[in-house]
Formats: sequence, C-alpha cells, structure tokens
Amino acid sequence: MDQQTPDTGSLSRFVWQRRAAAAPYHGLLIFVGQILLVLFVPLLDHGEHSTPLPLALAAVSMALASLALLGYRELPSALGVVAVVAFLWAWSFPEAGLQGRGPAILVLMAAYSVTVYLSVYYALNAEMRPSQRILCGAASFVMLGFLFTAFHGVVATFEAGRYVVAENLEGGRAMRWVDFLWLSFSTLTTAGFGDVSPVGTWPCAIATLEGLCGILYPATLIARIASLPAPGESGKSW
Repeated sequence: MDQQTPDTGSLSRFVWQRRAAAAPYHGLLIFVGQILLVLFVPLLDHGEHSTPLPLALAAVSMALASLALLGYRELPSALGVVAVVAFLWAWSFPEAGLQGRGPAILVLMAAYSVTVYLSVYYALNAEMRPSQRILCGAASFVMLGFLFTAFHGVVATFEAGRYVVAENLEGGRAMRWVDFLWLSFSTLTTAGFGDVSPVGTWPCAIATLEGLCGILYPATLIARIASLPAPGESGKSW
C-alpha cells in the first residue's frame, strides 16, 4: 500500500481558500467594527504604559470577524486558535512585559496584516457593490493605523526613549500606550500635530513609511475603487 505524505501546499491553500460569498453589507460592517474599536480606546485608557489586553483581544476579534464577513472560514478559525493560546499565555504572565505579551502582539499584527491585505484585495473586486468596495477600503485604512501602532509599540519596547512627548503635554509625562495610537493615526492621516515624536532611525523610518502610506493609500486605492465599474445590478449601489 502506498503511503501518502501530507501536502503542505494543499493544506495552505485549504486554509487560505475562500469558502463562501461575502456577507451582505460586509464593507459597512467591517468599517463600523473598526470605528467602534477606535471609540473603545478611551474606555481603557487608565494611564498604562502597555496596551491593555482587552483592547488587543477586541482588535484581534474584529480582524477575525472581518475575515469571516469576507467569506473565509478556515483562516479565521486557525488564527483564532493561535490567538487563544497567545492571550492565555499573556494573562498567565501579566507582569512579564514583552516576554508575556509578545505572542499576543505578534498574533495581533499577523491578523491585521492578513485582514488589511484581503480587505484591499476584495475592495478591488469589480463584482462587489461600489459602496461596499469603498467602505472595505476605508476600513483597511483604519486597520493600517492600528497595525502601525503595534509596530511603534514593539520598537519602543526594544529601544527605550525612542519616542517622546512634548514638554507642554500634561507636564511632560512619560509615554503611554495611547500615545502610540495617537502618533500612528496623526501620521497616517498626515495631520502631524507634533505632540508625540519618534526619535532614532527605526522609529523615524516607520513614521516615514506610515506617512507615505497616508498619502499614497487614499490617492491610489480609494481612487481605484471608485473608478471600478459597478456590478450588473441596475440602480443598486449598496
């Protein structure tokens, strides 16, 4: 009897394969989910230096729900299993810093990277309704802000003092996790208020890359989405 070895390529394709059609109003639901996540931030800002685990868990949950709304089944399930293990580890070592929260942050970054990519991919799908394409692209833009927030936080963990707040900001206090979120979105939207600043090669490189994304992303992706032909549904935009 011939012994068959597992085909890792087939397994990978199985996990990444889209199993169902996108849910109705998927773009709207994904976008609203990201906005709710932004509104959830002030409720958890109690002055901590590290990102609260409930916020990280909510962000991962939103990312997995977004993948499910796009029609994926195995991919969010696989990421969900890894996330459960990572967050259980983080809650078991609440004072361990990067050693304890590192796996959870890596899962967060992986989930958001995959969700941003697939959201953009299906936002460019001409078969989807125009409004859902635009909202899906807008949601991926918000996701980029959270993704760069995680990058800034990781760099700050490895290199202390690489981010500073202005001296006139609440008495020149130390950096908090919410400052990385503010820095990320103010850079991504090219607002650049200057009350939180990166210092050093890696922080400045990440901020530069994020600023470029903030300029090029809407100018290319959103414009491309808007220019795609509408699907064959006369009179329907939603």
